[in-house]
Amino acid sequence: MLSFFLSEKRKTPILLITVACFLAATILLPFSQCRAFTLSEEQELGRKILEQVRRQMSLVEDGEIITYVQSVGNRIVKQLGTTSYQYQFFVIDEAVPNAFAVPGGYIFIHRGLIELMKSEGELAGTISHELAHVQAHHIERNMKEGTLLTIATLAGILAGVLVGGKTDASPALMMGSIAGAQSAQLKFSRENEEEADQLGFRYLCAAGYPPEAMVSVMQRLNQAKWLSNSRVPSYLLTHPALSERIQYLGDLVQKQKGVPGKTCTPIKNQGDFPIMQAALVAEYSDPQMAEERFQAAIRQGDAVGEYGLGRLYLRQGKPAEALPHLQAAARKEAASPFILSTLGAAYYRQGNLSEARKVLQSALVLDPSASVVHYRLALALQEMGLKEEALQHLQQIEGFSPSFPDIDYRLGVVLGQINRVGLAHYYLGRFYEHKQDWKLAFFHYNKAKDLLQDAPQKREEAKQRLKEVEKKKKDAYWEKLRNGP
Repeated sequence: MLSFFLSEKRKTPILLITVACFLAATILLPFSQCRAFTLSEEQELGRKILEQVRRQMSLVEDGEIITYVQSVGNRIVKQLGTTSYQYQFFVIDEAVPNAFAVPGGYIFIHRGLIELMKSEGELAGTISHELAHVQAHHIERNMKEGTLLTIATLAGILAGVLVGGKTDASPALMMGSIAGAQSAQLKFSRENEEEADQLGFRYLCAAGYPPEAMVSVMQRLNQAKWLSNSRVPSYLLTHPALSERIQYLGDLVQKQKGVPGKTCTPIKNQGDFPIMQAALVAEYSDPQMAEERFQAAIRQGDAVGEYGLGRLYLRQGKPAEALPHLQAAARKEAASPFILSTLGAAYYRQGNLSEARKVLQSALVLDPSASVVHYRLALALQEMGLKEEALQHLQQIEGFSPSFPDIDYRLGVVLGQINRVGLAHYYLGRFYEHKQDWKLAFFHYNKAKDLLQDAPQKREEAKQRLKEVEKKKKDAYWEKLRNGP
């Protein structure tokens, strides 16, 4: 839950998310229960924090990008052994380099941090560190040892920051509320960070990534100009000095290399990282700047440039212009499921369903776990009238829907088309709940509750979600009355 970094320009929204995590951890549970979390409490807590993040920040919902980040995260998760969490990974559309984790297994990485990186290993190093925070139960340990903010302090922050979901609350009130409780917390958070670095280092190496990657991403952050901004109060920097961490992680790297049998076994195929970065640039950067960058790369014969320009043209609604560039990228990087997924999307948008199907099936041969490829293939199959086959692909990736809500929407549509109306309403309810459209979520869950007689587990889930959504719908109504038109 601890930020990699906090800039002066963005400190209010970033701080709000960090504070929201503390608020949820301490206010949403009675203080007498702060001695421990049950798994269900952690999961509920994580969902509430995710709602805050969705409300305050824009999430990247591009299929290829989040599928890639999730695949790197899953590779690290496999090294954890038995874990109680179903980890979900999110990319926040913010240029500020930052990353944080919250209870329940939710990991958030800012677009700006990914853009600073040079390799998949650096992304894996960041994810490993954040996974370690969750695995080590740092929030729970803070609560047990009494070093979190007091209830009175949290109430002050709540009044100044989160009432009405506003982001323009007084920074002085927020910082004044926090400052008094930070001296005890800062020392403990340093201990948390060191433990997260050491555990994360172990996960990173076990997954086959170079151990130097965790050091290099911190060095890149340390070199960033804004980290030297003296206007940022020291008590707002939740991570200890990067220079200290770089030093002791560098020592760990040297020790790892010096122990026989302890060297990392490199994993294969990290080549899609620059492709994923190109997708970020194409989708979220200034179009003119992005085009100039990609054209320069094409002149150097780079497949990344071809791919990036193709993605940019798709963003601009020009699939005919995108197609030759994506085809060129696929010829140069024939083993990239990332490129083939986007090429399949271009064929689909042109209405060439048979070619889209063929390309996407080839991508699944390369990476059977690629969620976005299953999703895109389902779209093509649905349009071809193969609805049951489309449903099978969507069901395989249902668990990915918190990061990619369109899966739930498409499940609802396909199920409705094959006359499984109760389940259709259930998944549409879930989609609109992800989107925080409480009115439509309530409508669909209410329908699902009445129609899911033959699926008792889903019916009970729909009834439970209906209660939650009904409360949020009422809260949104009263908030709208308070704030006026």
